[in-house]
Amino acid sequence: RLVAPEENGFRSMNSVTSSSFCGLSLNPGQKLAVKGALLKLKLQQNLESIAFWGKIMGIEKDFLIAKSLKAGKMEFKTTYYVSVDEGVSFSELLPCPEQKRKMASELKFQMFKGNLQFKYGKAPEEPEEEGKVVDDPRLSEEERLSHVVETIDKETCIVPKGAYVLTATSRVVPNVEYKGLSSLMAKKVSSYVLMQQPVEHKTLTKIKCRGAANTTDFLDGIANAEPKGVWTVQADSTGLVVTLRHLRWTGFEFHTAVGMPSYEGAYFGYGLENHDVALMV
Repeated sequence: RLVAPEENGFRSMNSVTSSSFCGLSLNPGQKLAVKGALLKLKLQQNLESIAFWGKIMGIEKDFLIAKSLKAGKMEFKTTYYVSVDEGVSFSELLPCPEQKRKMASELKFQMFKGNLQFKYGKAPEEPEEEGKVVDDPRLSEEERLSHVVETIDKETCIVPKGAYVLTATSRVVPNVEYKGLSSLMAKKVSSYVLMQQPVEHKTLTKIKCRGAANTTDFLDGIANAEPKGVWTVQADSTGLVVTLRHLRWTGFEFHTAVGMPSYEGAYFGYGLENHDVALMV
């Protein structure tokens, strides 16, 4: 079952925990634990929405990730949560400091350890003066995880065009009139947009010139994503379920049902970029 956006908030995919993505899914115990933990988190923190985002696989342990999105008046405030206990509990994944993002991006081929406290590189030497504290400039696994999740999400946080509407008061809300994509449109990359703050000049101009009317044309599309062809679209044998995959982040998969206001997407992978993407498009 795919989930309609109005059922549970932004990019709401309550059924994601039960679905398979790139041939991978949560086990039965994880599915139950994640659903309970996210519902508890939503109530405790009064979140507008929270959904399972995906799984980053590590050497010792795997990280289960959840995402909360508050769109409000075009603010798109995103918070990520991580579980290291098979989905029983989630804690906020703090953003990677700006000065460490370069360090995180340079770890292109090294798998995650599976330990949030693990630090990459050589430990600083002990201070000669007793009691003196030395700053540890090393990158922690939690900082790296935060950077990778944010990077993947920025390129893959897609929804079908028309699933959300920007109101005259500049609020982003689910479009109750959205009935799904036609068979023809569902197979076009141009039918999907990024559920995040728009940055393209063309999109911003449309928003500015919309007047007092509601509009569904207010988010950046993925048709011009680089490199060209990084998104693939494929329909199943019935032609009723369409799947999108991202060739740079090969663990991401998105499903939508033709003629139905339902969709889901998740990432299951090692958090490593596919550096051969230029040869595949």
